[in-house]
Amino acid sequence: MKLFRIIRRLILIIIIFSIIVFGGYAYFISPNDYSFKKYEFTHKNISSQLNGFKIAFISDLNLNNKENLTKLNKAIDELNSYPFDMIIFGGDLYDGPVFNTKEISATLKKISCKYGKFAILGDKDQNMSLEVSEVLNNGGFEVITNEARTIYYKDTSFTMIGCQENKDISKFKTNKKDMILCITHQPDSFSQYQGSVDLQLSGHSYGGSIYIPFYGAITSMEGAMIYNHGTYEKSGSTLIVSNGFSGPISFPYKLFARNEIQFITLKTSSS
Repeated sequence: MKLFRIIRRLILIIIIFSIIVFGGYAYFISPNDYSFKKYEFTHKNISSQLNGFKIAFISDLNLNNKENLTKLNKAIDELNSYPFDMIIFGGDLYDGPVFNTKEISATLKKISCKYGKFAILGDKDQNMSLEVSEVLNNGGFEVITNEARTIYYKDTSFTMIGCQENKDISKFKTNKKDMILCITHQPDSFSQYQGSVDLQLSGHSYGGSIYIPFYGAITSMEGAMIYNHGTYEKSGSTLIVSNGFSGPISFPYKLFARNEIQFITLKTSSS
């Protein structure tokens, strides 16, 4: 019985310690914390010349004050120290009113890459789409809304589709032999697009914000009820969900869903 009491107390101490550590990280550190995460995407439609092509993907900046902008400036300085060929922004530039437009454009303009800077709009961007698009354009990003683009690289190419949720992408002209990359803000659209695209990149979910391994997100949000964290493969398609660069101002706290900028490296496969 004495041994049982000791074990029980040790378990209780571990639980209390874990709550303090994880709770402290989530509340005090996670809102301003971020990482650079790497993925490799292998597919038979990736030509040998595209092998090693690297895409940086950042989503959900949720800018709402000067502190957010300071964090973004620091992250972009770090981002530019990594090699990458293209950058894509996955939507939700602001979380609240538009502010400091010239300074934000200047910050985004510092991002340096050779093969394009592209963006889509998120649900928070819709009511101020003209202002957000102007900030992004002045920052060197081309905003793609419900259209397909051919991206040329060396002597090869791939198709990139930027679209809003529930858009019928079957009407877009695509080369079935090329890799098809779809950028759409809400990850649950993967239910519609799987089988039609090779790779989909989405944000919106914040990785579940408070994500418990082997259980999932504590709460789910509209547009990310099914797919909200990590990587999914279905019907020959792959979805990569970004945890976002910042949580919403209403709940910026994260646990096991660390804010991130992603690097997706394309790899060829003959299978």
